[in-house]
Amino acid sequence: MGKNTSGKYLKYAIGEIVLVVIGILIALQINNWNQERKIKQKETIVLKELLTSINSDLTAYKTHTDPSIERKANGIDSLIAYIFDKKEIKNSNFNNFYTNMSQDVFMRFDDGPFEDLKSSGLDVISNDSLRTVINNTYTVKLPLFQHLANRLNDESKPEISKLESKFLKLIPVLHDDGRKHLHFDLKIDDILNNQDFLLVLYNQQKKYDEYKFQLKEIRTTLNQLKTDIEKELEK
Repeated sequence: MGKNTSGKYLKYAIGEIVLVVIGILIALQINNWNQERKIKQKETIVLKELLTSINSDLTAYKTHTDPSIERKANGIDSLIAYIFDKKEIKNSNFNNFYTNMSQDVFMRFDDGPFEDLKSSGLDVISNDSLRTVINNTYTVKLPLFQHLANRLNDESKPEISKLESKFLKLIPVLHDDGRKHLHFDLKIDDILNNQDFLLVLYNQQKKYDEYKFQLKEIRTTLNQLKTDIEKELEK
């Protein structure tokens, strides 16, 4: 009887141990599932924030950047048309065209969500390929395109200002309604054949070409990343 009782207790103890082990394994598995679920939720939030940022940038380019570039193009094209048609130009028309041509454009992009991602760890992005694309987009491509587009503003500004001082002057204007402002006017008569003006026009054309090219590169890069993120979110 003693042996039979011991055997039963031994079987019972082994059964209890097995149940405890199984319970621990199940608890660990549930914990792993919860951790994976939290990581996946975090990844989804990060990707959606990046997607929102990209859409915001693309909308800003369409709403603000495109009209500024178009305005610059209109000013350049109008002045060139007068030059090649060998027509005289009124001061008021020249001022309008010149103002449009002088429109500067500063390329920007929102890297806030990416900086947040970096601080929390890029490894939250489970897709290795997507993680690499995101990192290259915000640390290499976009900063490079932005720099190339904006550098001409800084590099050409001193030369343009120096040239402008040779054919432009500022005069105070008092309107009938009492408004006062400074208005630029021409120092010379034959402005369309003036070499200083033509050099300014040439510089502004270079800036316009750079704006158009780099904006196209930025758009292409952001649209590609947008497609990659959307595909990942669909999985």
